[in-house]
Order: sequence, then C-alpha cells, then structure tokens
Amino acid sequence: MKLIFCKKCNDVIKLRYKENSLTCQCGASGGYYLKDGLHAKIWGEAIPLGIDNISLKKAILCRNLSDKNYVGFFDAFVIPKKCDTVKEKN
Repeated sequence: MKLIFCKKCNDVIKLRYKENSLTCQCGASGGYYLKDGLHAKIWGEAIPLGIDNISLKKAILCRNLSDKNYVGFFDAFVIPKKCDTVKEKN
C-alpha cells in the first residue's frame, strides 16, 4: 500500500483511486493511484511511503490471536525519489 507524508503539516494519507481528490490536511501535498492499482501520481510536498501488505496482515493476525500485550511490527519504507511506480505530477 502506498501513502504520502506531507513535509509541511506532517499528515500521512493512504492513496486512493480517485484522481485529484486526495490532499493532506494543509493542502500542500496530494496523490492518487492510477487505474492499474500499482502506479501512483503525487504532487506538492508529498514524500511517498510504502507498507508491505503481507507483513501488516500478519501483524494484525498475531495481535488478534494474542491475549497479551502484543506489539506487532510490519515492514514500512520510504519510496525512493526515482521509482517506476511513483511519479511526480507536473
């Protein structure tokens, strides 16, 4: 899953498929998924982030199965500036 982090207001937003509809709280950053569900366009102050969906689902499953104070970890990363699946919108 792709998210964006706004450098200006520190908001984090999950990208969706609706073009030009998603911006951060301050409006300085935005982005959306293209129809293929893999590629995305971002703009403004946005820094793209990624979460490994499988590791997130496993962490949630382990939490649901645990009756203790389980802390679930999952893989998240900053997507590099040069990436085939994320492009800055001009």
